[in-house]
Amino acid sequence: MPIDYETKWTGIHAWHRRTFGPMQQHLHDYAEIIYVRSGEIVYSINFTEHHLQAGDVIFTFPEQIHGHPASDAENICLLFPKNLPIYDAVLSNMSPSDPVLHGAVDTELDALFCQAATANRNKDVPYSKGIAQGYIALILGRLLPLLDLQPVENRANSIERQLIEYCSTHYKEPISLTSVAEVLGYSATHLSHLFSRKFKIGFSKFISTMRVEEAKKMLRGSTPITQIALDCGFGSMRNFNRVFKEATGKTPSQYRMERAMHS
Repeated sequence: MPIDYETKWTGIHAWHRRTFGPMQQHLHDYAEIIYVRSGEIVYSINFTEHHLQAGDVIFTFPEQIHGHPASDAENICLLFPKNLPIYDAVLSNMSPSDPVLHGAVDTELDALFCQAATANRNKDVPYSKGIAQGYIALILGRLLPLLDLQPVENRANSIERQLIEYCSTHYKEPISLTSVAEVLGYSATHLSHLFSRKFKIGFSKFISTMRVEEAKKMLRGSTPITQIALDCGFGSMRNFNRVFKEATGKTPSQYRMERAMHS
């Protein structure tokens, strides 16, 4: 599964999902909890796979690389800031030795997860995000004591983290494996082996994936497609059309039209 660029989030999020597509490996400075209500999920954190079944919960702490393939498992995903009141020091400075709690959800916890997702969805209700945050705080109060938490001195020193940070900043520019290696102080050969061994993807595909994901976001708006191609670093419409269709099965114009029909 290819690794994606660092994601920036704001606010509180809680989604009740019956099915979902693949989530490319990525990282962000938010905390994330996934509760599996039915079915099975294979979930990766820092390149270690975890197999989850109904009743299991997995925690992703800030700055951890994570993702999962597509699944038809019913699940509830909570995404929230690391400085959530009361728990900020834990989420910022600790990390679980094992992120999975097997069979940890009882009837009461299941209701809290569902209520968080319902509150998040009811945008017409005053303070719905605050209500969702309250449920998340209650969930954390029940589940955090069950984790074996260890202090984390520095989350940002790994070469993988350096690569994501640098490429997420510069992927719209002309960029090559050699230029990245020079900036980060590694050999191009070493980075090439790293991409193959851990990211399971070549460098060119790594960069084009970032560009396609950014283009997909921009295609939901009204920016001209030719401008999107340039803004995302493709260089030409021909290259944009080819790479985008290889990744999505659709041309940029087809993707925009489908999104407009379903909005």
